[in-house]
Amino acid sequence: MKKTVFLLLFLGVSFQVSDYQNQTRKSEKTILSELLSDSIHFGFGSEKLWSATSADNWGFVRQSATWARGNSGIIDNLILALKNAGYFNNPTASRTDVLSNVNLSGFGSSTLTIKINTPTANVASTAYAGNKTFNHFLEIKKTGASTPSLQLFFDDPNTTLGNDGALVYYRLVDFGNPQFTNVGDVITESYTGNDSIYGTKFQTYTWRNGPENSSWISKHGRVVLTEVDSGRQLCFRSVVRLSFTKLKEINPSNSTALDQLKTACGGSDQIYYVLAYMQKFDSPFLTTAKATFTTAGTKAETICGLSTSSFPGAKLSYGIFNINGYVTDQLNADQVPTNYPSPTVGGSDFMSVDEAFNRTYVAAGASISGQASLGVVKQYEETSKTYLDAFDGSAQNLTFK
Repeated sequence: MKKTVFLLLFLGVSFQVSDYQNQTRKSEKTILSELLSDSIHFGFGSEKLWSATSADNWGFVRQSATWARGNSGIIDNLILALKNAGYFNNPTASRTDVLSNVNLSGFGSSTLTIKINTPTANVASTAYAGNKTFNHFLEIKKTGASTPSLQLFFDDPNTTLGNDGALVYYRLVDFGNPQFTNVGDVITESYTGNDSIYGTKFQTYTWRNGPENSSWISKHGRVVLTEVDSGRQLCFRSVVRLSFTKLKEINPSNSTALDQLKTACGGSDQIYYVLAYMQKFDSPFLTTAKATFTTAGTKAETICGLSTSSFPGAKLSYGIFNINGYVTDQLNADQVPTNYPSPTVGGSDFMSVDEAFNRTYVAAGASISGQASLGVVKQYEETSKTYLDAFDGSAQNLTFK
């Protein structure tokens, strides 16, 4: 059990926005090519899947804050590119453009479909119930492809809050980064909106059909982000589904340890990694995290509910981190320094680490003990075993439109 498997999935996404002041003499295709190429710059990184050292056990926390900040820009930067290309100079004008053979960095020759003030109706998502109608639409499709590489739906170029929000889908394999070559047909959906109960802005990232290889070790998963405490903290929650069989294929030298863990956890081939943390936005980015693994439909405080007296490595929480990364873990709540986010005490518009953890890996509509003011679990934050497993036989609206 000393080499227990730990999820260290990291999908890093970063965006760069340039100065677009001097582009008026260029053709529309050239402007769009440059703007969108700058706005869609994906970078991918990964860490070890498991380790005997505590610091590596928490690699997902060390990297996911960078990942979260990068991902948070995907919608904003695409919309900004359209704004800087002049698409909203007349904010009430309707416009539909289909531009062929636009050369985009990474994609190569592509077809762009842009609809401004031309509503797209009946758009379903995994993140909300029913359908929504979005005012604006952007699609990128590689020349000759039958499936889009990216689709973006949004209502207001100036904000993703206070309306239907914004929705994006993308296939990472199409983005030209060598590290995406082996991610297969994984499709990622991101939805941004606002929730006045706890935090002014949330984003949820959901993926299915992960290849379960060294490039992308999970099958299905969801990340839920909320900006809370009046924008002073990030609340991060995630559940991903892994397979012991696939993990052994990735690293056969750890087969014995993985088989021991599988047996200790009850013999199921699927194992679910549950993580919640709170991070302060101000340097040194103090972070308090809580995590576990489970093969059942419920989670325990330790890996698979194992006894820490028999399996000392089964206790992960609490882990604390700063700007330099891992500090220490296996802390009790009263051992977490007071300047770190509290494991047990939340605020008027944010959850404690325990509250966030308790709200993770549960079904939509569930009522959480002690969280009456937050209401039931919303559809965008559902991360239950049943929900993730359903992707095995259904797209559940996580598909291009």
